[in-house]
Amino acid sequence: MSRIIAGKTEIECRLIVFDKNGTLVDQELFLLSLAKARLQCLCDKVGGQVADLWKKAVGTDLKNEYVDHDGPLATAPQREELLIAASAIYQCGQPWSAAKKIAQDAYHCADESLKPSYGCVLLEGVAETLKLLKSGGLKLAVATTDSHKRAEEALRFLGVAHLFDVIIGGDDVENSKPAPDMVLEACKQTTFAPNDSVVVGDSASDTMMGRNAKVKKCIGVLTGFTSKEELQRIADVVINSVTKLKVKGDLAHRKELC
Repeated sequence: MSRIIAGKTEIECRLIVFDKNGTLVDQELFLLSLAKARLQCLCDKVGGQVADLWKKAVGTDLKNEYVDHDGPLATAPQREELLIAASAIYQCGQPWSAAKKIAQDAYHCADESLKPSYGCVLLEGVAETLKLLKSGGLKLAVATTDSHKRAEEALRFLGVAHLFDVIIGGDDVENSKPAPDMVLEACKQTTFAPNDSVVVGDSASDTMMGRNAKVKKCIGVLTGFTSKEELQRIADVVINSVTKLKVKGDLAHRKELC
């Protein structure tokens, strides 16, 4: 059992489950890159009339590079956002069955047009912190509403995929955040119990996912969209960023970094 330090709190644990967007990578850049690709492919398939409907429905204003932090683009898994896109296409005169197919094709087109790292940029100091935690004997996991394929490819491109024992995407589980499914799957794959685990994330849904999974502690970070005040109401500990996580003792310093 390793002991980590988060702020002034010491926690014994074996597994740390990290959110991706806003916790490990810059969320705004990733979402804007994804939104631009999806909108372009939708317009190519059904014309520009869908643009305003889609942008409003998913919560983005690309002209002003704005993303609604609580909107579908920022919080929903792709399968849910596809239905929202299909609804916008349906309102443009397409039959529902055709609208769903067009949305699926457009989103697939967007995925194909984007290349790793899909607009993802690691937040400063994240790679070094992950190496330190890993060298301290901890298992590390990612739980993200992004697809498994895109998350894994992005993390590999960024040079940190090898540090994670498990990557869980929104398409790997039946129920996305704040349901406990992602954490429970990470625990299953690493053979550790939830009460041997902590969740680290920037949003209320990350914290509630951890709570619902009955993990030992939920740690909030301030590198995403959620305010310190809101995180303090629901998380056990709030720190400025992932880089404030430490391993107690000098074990991590004696081992060669990954």
